[in-house]
Amino acid sequence: MKKIGIILSGLGYEEGTSVWDVAYLLREMERCNAKPIPLVPDTCIEHRFPGARGKAAPQRNFLSEAKKMIRGDVFLIGDVDPAQFDGLLIPGGKGCITVLCSMLRDGSKAQILPEIRELIAGIYARKKTIGAIGYGSVLPVLALRATARLLIAGMNDAEIIGFLRRIGTDVVKSQLDEVVVDEENNLLSTPGTSPKGSFLRASMGIEILVRELTEYALPSEKTIENKSNQQTKIQE
Repeated sequence: MKKIGIILSGLGYEEGTSVWDVAYLLREMERCNAKPIPLVPDTCIEHRFPGARGKAAPQRNFLSEAKKMIRGDVFLIGDVDPAQFDGLLIPGGKGCITVLCSMLRDGSKAQILPEIRELIAGIYARKKTIGAIGYGSVLPVLALRATARLLIAGMNDAEIIGFLRRIGTDVVKSQLDEVVVDEENNLLSTPGTSPKGSFLRASMGIEILVRELTEYALPSEKTIENKSNQQTKIQE
């Protein structure tokens, strides 16, 4: 069974991950006989800033929030090895640009959680496919900014699209039920769900993306290893 990491940024479209994106991609992963490996940070990007800014950020339990969306175990991003994954999925929601990176606040000076950068870079270096939905596309752009020019699907946010284009990203105007394929960088992207968009059409785009990603994924080992070299069992 293929093992696909899913990066989550908390519960809810405005403050974390879109539960609609998650529901649609999990449904399609089950159809494709792929094993979802939910991944969360241990803290938000704001807590990585010293001084008043970091202290002002609310304390959140991302493991607890993820378990309200996901059945089974949830893993910390910093405890996994990208070599153990067959692919990576990043659902949308504004947590991608407020929790996992500081793009909404810092623009061109945005920082991304180091463990997110390492995971994405590790998947990319192994030429495994990354699937990004909506705001989730921002993370591979920032993680790979120094090494690759990415092609991604547009989203319903003109400000973010403008920023991405200014830093050298090719953003394609896309329908909700379309998937943009960046063959050179093994990246798939689709606009995903949004409060004013069609859930039906968005779900179709997500389903296509998951099918394409799992089709190109290869079999993996049956364990995920953390940094202490202990093994976390993943049930088939």
